[in-house]
Amino acid sequence: MRVLLVALNAKYVHTSLALRYLCSEVNAVYPDVLLREFSINDRLDRIAGELYEARADVIGFSCYIWNLKEIAALIRQLHPVCPNVKFVVGGPEVSFESEEFLREHREVDVLVIGEGEKTFLELLTAWEGGNDLSHVSGIAWNKNGKIVINPHRITSSDLNDLPNPYTEDEDLTGRLVYVETTRGCPFNCQYCLSSTSRGVRYLEPERFRPMLRQILKNGARTIKFVDRTFNAHKQHALRILDIVREETKYLPDAGRIRVHCEMAGDLLDDEWMDYFRAYPRGLIQLEIGVQTTYEPTLKIVSRSQNFEEWKKYVSEIQALGIPLHLDLIVGLPEENWTNLRTSFNDVYRVKPAMLQLGFLKVLKGSGLRLQSNAYGLVYTPDPPYTILENSVLSHGEILQLHRMEDLLDKYYNSGKFTHALAEVLKLFSTPFDFYHGFAEFWEHCGWFNRQCQGKALFDKLWEFIEHRVSCVDISTREKIREALRFDYYLWERPSTVPDYLRLEAGIESEGKANPWKAREDEVRRDGYWEKLIPEFKQMDRRQWNRNTAVTYFTSDVVLVGESAAPGWYLFLYQKGNVKAYRFEDEWSAV
Repeated sequence: MRVLLVALNAKYVHTSLALRYLCSEVNAVYPDVLLREFSINDRLDRIAGELYEARADVIGFSCYIWNLKEIAALIRQLHPVCPNVKFVVGGPEVSFESEEFLREHREVDVLVIGEGEKTFLELLTAWEGGNDLSHVSGIAWNKNGKIVINPHRITSSDLNDLPNPYTEDEDLTGRLVYVETTRGCPFNCQYCLSSTSRGVRYLEPERFRPMLRQILKNGARTIKFVDRTFNAHKQHALRILDIVREETKYLPDAGRIRVHCEMAGDLLDDEWMDYFRAYPRGLIQLEIGVQTTYEPTLKIVSRSQNFEEWKKYVSEIQALGIPLHLDLIVGLPEENWTNLRTSFNDVYRVKPAMLQLGFLKVLKGSGLRLQSNAYGLVYTPDPPYTILENSVLSHGEILQLHRMEDLLDKYYNSGKFTHALAEVLKLFSTPFDFYHGFAEFWEHCGWFNRQCQGKALFDKLWEFIEHRVSCVDISTREKIREALRFDYYLWERPSTVPDYLRLEAGIESEGKANPWKAREDEVRRDGYWEKLIPEFKQMDRRQWNRNTAVTYFTSDVVLVGESAAPGWYLFLYQKGNVKAYRFEDEWSAV
């Protein structure tokens, strides 16, 4: 029996952990198992052609909110030309309302409900032996036109019963590789499918070690734990991170490896901070779902937390070189525009490396789906079931928030406008008010309908600033302009500088008006750069000129207080990175 497992990932770089578990589980019994991964952006006719030519007896698909539409279309296309193939679907998107799904998709033979490793193997064994599927737990199936729902499978309490999903040699270079060391969640958040199960199951840490070794051997350098709450059990989490450190310590490119963990802020404490202080810099990044800081909404969704208490850790975590992503969810019950504004400002002001403004997905099987009428939740009828409005937040307001999300990603999350945003925000009562006003300006100008990126984003921000600061004093306007110009030089080595960012005539001109030229020649001659910048001795004069930029700033956006005097900066561009050095009696990197 040839089995073909198919993943349609959201992006090419993603990988399917679920199908690798299935593949490892059934491979010992059915060695002719193929795994094929595609992206939802690939042409469906090309995917269908490749699946057809695999000549499989069983084709299984892993279904999520981002790929169900495409999978259904593939099965409809393949079914007429593969009349003898058994089509199986599984995954969180079809594990609820299963009977309705099979009624609408008659081409599907079997639907696996819940965790599928043991169920799928039992299903294949039944087909191989010509047995009735009535005895296979955890499936819904089409029996001669009648939909049958078998008893649910009792989930094993031991996560160590599962095989290692990564035993094969495969090229994972440039891919985002998923791993898990727990299943389940200690919380009961009503917007999440984890609320449908109870308890947390843990993988023995030493069973994780060979898994990590294999994916590192296969070229993986970006690894994401899909554990719902990685720090649910502190000692387990610490041991897993110990193994990550131990297995990456002596790799020649250890500095390129990063693991991503989703943690609960409430479970951070001083012991965690001590651990982070001793952990290798750059090896880990964290994500924490704040979701909202509005207490009544937190109670409704059963997500108790005290953001005011644990936010104190954010700045120190990031100071330790650990990027921290914080998430908010728009559309939760009873959080209106005013309350959402407060939540946004609360989280923005702690300055996370990334602030994700997400929108509620009213998932099948979730508590909020069952209570949607009570809170006026209106959502898209098709996956991903994104919130459209609720009883306290109108559809128009949500559209405005979508536009704000776009600009938040372009400007804040890109990390390219750090200094400019710090100055611009001083003109507004709160960060939320800036992004709202900026989004309204973009909408008025019709810019959301264009592909705006790179240098164009600088242009748009300055145009908004000029529109906004016309009544502001000249010195404030100049500080904002210099901050934006500093970000512009940090973005890339400019071949040209927009007119609005150019210095006044004469400052950068040739001759005596430009004190930098003489000083630059003097410094180049005395070998001072070789002591300060290691890259200097590796470059000849032409390379040095090509990899640097020098300019004067009328106000210093980096230094504060008395030291924030006007001055010259040199920018060094190397391998996609840039460093800025201020010209003083001595130079210092900033």
